[in-house]
Amino acid sequence: MKSIHRRIVVGVSAAALVAGASIASIANASVTGPTAGDADSTVRLLVGLRTGVQADVRLPSLDRLGLAGADGKGDPLGRRLLSQIRAKSVEVPAGRATAVTTALKLDPNVAYVQADPVAKKLDVTPNDPLFTAGRQPELAQLKVPSAWDTTTGAEVTVAVLDTGVTAYSTSDLHGKLLPGYDFVNDDNSPTDDEGHGTMVSSLIAATPDNGVGMAGVCAKCRILPVKVLDGQGSGSHSEIAQGILYATQQGAKIINLSLGGYAGSAVLQNAVAWANARGVLVVAAAGNNGNNRVVYPAAYPDVLAVGATDTRTGGTTRADFSSYGPWVDVAAPGITAAMNRYGQYCFDGDRTCWVTVRDRYGRIVYDDYEVQGTSFSSPLVAGVAALVASKNPGYTGWSLQRAVVASARKDASWTQHGSVNAATALTAGTDTTAPTVTGISPAEWARVRGNAAITPTGLTDNWSGIRSVEIIADGKWHSWDIAAPFAPVLNTAGRNGTINVQLRITDKAGNQRLTGVRKLWADNIAPTASIISAPANGAKVSGVVTTTVKAADASGISQVQLLVNGGVVATDTTAAYQLAFNTANRAKTLKVQARVYDRAGNVTYTPIRTYTRS
Repeated sequence: MKSIHRRIVVGVSAAALVAGASIASIANASVTGPTAGDADSTVRLLVGLRTGVQADVRLPSLDRLGLAGADGKGDPLGRRLLSQIRAKSVEVPAGRATAVTTALKLDPNVAYVQADPVAKKLDVTPNDPLFTAGRQPELAQLKVPSAWDTTTGAEVTVAVLDTGVTAYSTSDLHGKLLPGYDFVNDDNSPTDDEGHGTMVSSLIAATPDNGVGMAGVCAKCRILPVKVLDGQGSGSHSEIAQGILYATQQGAKIINLSLGGYAGSAVLQNAVAWANARGVLVVAAAGNNGNNRVVYPAAYPDVLAVGATDTRTGGTTRADFSSYGPWVDVAAPGITAAMNRYGQYCFDGDRTCWVTVRDRYGRIVYDDYEVQGTSFSSPLVAGVAALVASKNPGYTGWSLQRAVVASARKDASWTQHGSVNAATALTAGTDTTAPTVTGISPAEWARVRGNAAITPTGLTDNWSGIRSVEIIADGKWHSWDIAAPFAPVLNTAGRNGTINVQLRITDKAGNQRLTGVRKLWADNIAPTASIISAPANGAKVSGVVTTTVKAADASGISQVQLLVNGGVVATDTTAAYQLAFNTANRAKTLKVQARVYDRAGNVTYTPIRTYTRS
């Protein structure tokens, strides 16, 4: 977001907003696009699935409402990516959104339902002309030239999730772009049709020391362009989450998000957590609201939230447009040089990037340089993190984040850690001690069935904290859990017999520990059961009725229950399995059956016998 946007919103009426001036934050409205009254409009809902529910599960609540295909719309790649965090994006008619949401909340497969929020862009010693002319003071304020004495960067992949990126053959980004994806138009051409993403990318990786243009922070960095914002700078949380998952799968080491707003979502937070669990650093702009109101995704745990210092005063004070507060991790200059999507170079004071905004009376309400905002602070810090990754290729996202925050200058009380110092960040160490674990639950040779939680016992880490716990079943990766209390699920469906299980524990710095192998017995075969002594079906009964059940299972029987009209009236754990109930004070019609459990938890029901109480 640019400071221009904050000033427009404060200084003029809504009628005076001009085309191209994006709003400062997400609105809390649940409907985006056409209005709810439009008969042809749709609403996008985010639906989270409960643990253990398969991603392709049919939602019976949608079937009952005649919307069976609602969760199968959209880009197949996007659907596959959201399945990684057990989520679906469902499009429903706007007029039925409330009824569908209510029905989905009652669906036993569903963990949460919410309208899909929208995020906005957050703008504002080489021989490159802008650098040599002193038009990039932000680099010196970050101590980037001093860092270049150690490394000018390596081929670290930085994903820019934004309006896309455009790089002409003569521009400073030529040869720097990897093949990316456009989640707005669902194609392989993430071209920048707004300009914001190109400017952000130039700060990270514009080729330095080539005699033209400007100098980016990381000379050899590669940009993975991922378009998640449209031509007006807006994008839904589902598209941004898809972009995060995609960038992680494509090998991005760092993801820059110069976007955000006041609304949060489980889908976006889970996508960030998933990227963190893969060792990726997510850097996000803190916003340009000039207050301490929390902005997402910057405020999510393990996101490096970046506020803006005022480049014009030497980078020692907060830029008046920058958000602030203890949730903002670090600060970096927020008034910068940049290259636009036409290959033109902008710097503070240059008329190329000057914006004049007038109100409806023709009075000037904003007249200043366009490229300013935490949108441009964030990529500078992403570039610094890339320099750290260049010097320390084994560093995870946690290690990169720690290097940046631990080395920050404690000169910005409005952030948690202070102003970024690139040179000092290169000297920061990391956690090198593997986590500890004492064992696995369940016990050796325990009977398991269906989806069984496998949990580590005595799990501790001395510094960075646990990042993930993975199941290795019969020597192959099976599943993982990325959130405490860490209980990844072993799916035993269709298996019977021995399964060799061990856990791989990884801390946030990437250190790993393998447990010993635990042998479990998978039993997914239900016990056999029959009633061998009881009144015949259709009989009239009175007083005490006794039923004898015959039950058998290879794992052994744990208990036999007698059910009358669906309620348990007797339980037997002995081999005799004789169960009785008194017919007194019961309903006239009695539906009786036995329920049998084996020691693995499999269950069998005998056929129902219907009696009439006499």
